Formats: sequence, C-alpha cells, structure tokens
Amino acid sequence: VPVVHRGLRDRSGDTKKRAARTVGSMCSLVNDAKDMGPYVPLLLPELQKSLVDPLPEVRAVSARAIGSLMKGMGQDAFGHLVPWLLDTLSSESSSVERSGAAQGLAE
Repeated sequence: VPVVHRGLRDRSGDTKKRAARTVGSMCSLVNDAKDMGPYVPLLLPELQKSLVDPLPEVRAVSARAIGSLMKGMGQDAFGHLVPWLLDTLSSESSSVERSGAAQGLAE
C-alpha cells in the first residue's frame, strides 16, 4: 500500500493512472473487501486529488477506482465522499474539478 500511495502522489500522469488502477483492483484481490478498511484513510485523499487532476485519463481511472472501492466496501465506509463530490460539482471551481466530481459520482 505505501508504494501505491506514493504512486498516487507522483507528478507523472502515467504513474497516477497505474496507482489508481491498482487501488481499484485491490477490492477484488482481497478475500473480504473490509480488509481494505485500514488503508482507505491513507488512499482516499490521494484519490480525491487525482479525481480533480488536469489530465482526463487520470480523472477517469480515479473515478473508476473510487467506484470500485465503494462497490466493494459499501457507501457507509465513505460517508464524507459523496457530499464532497456534490460540493465540488456545484462549486464555482474550474470545469476540470467539476468534471472529475461528475465522473466520480457517475461511477
């Protein structure tokens, strides 16, 4: 998990995409999706940052990763995520951030 966390913080878009794809696949790799629980507080802020990344590919892969985590662990584990996405979607921020929030909600 520390390697994936570092990949999400990397400057390279390709590295961020690969790390986000790995995070999205982690729920299907573990026996019980609840095993990811201790790592969500570490990974979720970085996924949120990559969800509003300027590169559209990074936003798309991050949205899929968030959707996969929510599907595997349930929405209760991410209580503050949906309100954050809605706030970002309705804010006066850039269209890039609104687009990332919309993709995250769609997933």
